[in-house]
Amino acid sequence: MEKVRTRINHKWMEDGILRMKVIAGVHIDLPGLIDDAAADVNLSEGKKVLALYDARSYFTISPEANRYVKSGILNKTRIATAVLTDKSFMRLLVNLINNFNKPSSPLKMFDNEKKALEWLKSFRNS
Repeated sequence: MEKVRTRINHKWMEDGILRMKVIAGVHIDLPGLIDDAAADVNLSEGKKVLALYDARSYFTISPEANRYVKSGILNKTRIATAVLTDKSFMRLLVNLINNFNKPSSPLKMFDNEKKALEWLKSFRNS
C-alpha cells in the first residue's frame, strides 16, 4: 500500500477507498490544497473513488482554500465522501456545502469511522 504525505494530509488507498488524514496543526492554504488534490489523482489512477477524510486533528484553513472546498470541485473526482469530524466548524462547512453548493457527489459527516465506512461501502453496488 502506497502512502503519500502532502503538505496537508496523509493519503493512501485501502480496500478501494481513498483515505485521507489531515496533519495535526497544519494550515491549509489554496496552493497546498491544489497540490494535495493532485495526489488524489495519482493514488486513484484517475478513477472516481470513495473517500474517507479524517478531519479530527486540529487545523486551520485560509479563506481562499475554504472557498475552493465549498465550490465542490474536489467532489467531482469522488463517488462519495465521508468526513470524520468532532469539530463544529467542520460540521458547519459540510452543511454549507450540502445545502448551498449541491455537491456533485454525496458528502456526509460522521463521528464514527465504522459507520462512515459502512456508508461509503453502500455506494459500491450503485
